[in-house]
Amino acid sequence: MKLQFLEFDRSEDAEGVVCWDALAQPAAEFTQALLEEVVQVLVWAHQFDTHGPGPLENGANWDFDLQITWLQEGTPALVAQPRFVPSTGQLTVQPERQAQQCVALSLTLSGTPNFVHAFCERFDLT
Repeated sequence: MKLQFLEFDRSEDAEGVVCWDALAQPAAEFTQALLEEVVQVLVWAHQFDTHGPGPLENGANWDFDLQITWLQEGTPALVAQPRFVPSTGQLTVQPERQAQQCVALSLTLSGTPNFVHAFCERFDLT
């Protein structure tokens, strides 16, 4: 599956832990599509390893950080609190976006080499 809205940059530390960082700030009409893409990534990650996410230094295979800010005319209006529920595959964001607001989103995934290999294959990343 090729991602349309999330474009990841890769970094790796000395222990082989890889971090994938994506920033996105699409036009307001693409906000829902972006959030749905984030859900697809997180659902896949939870299916890859149902024991995650968690600190890799404590033995987890993967972890993530999701930050969302609602923008009003390009200026940060409100930092939102996203919550992903793996059992339902549902992402909720509080407070909800107002019609005129667009989103600035940051998603970081980190993982072990096995996770990274599977992630790259699933989402066609090189």
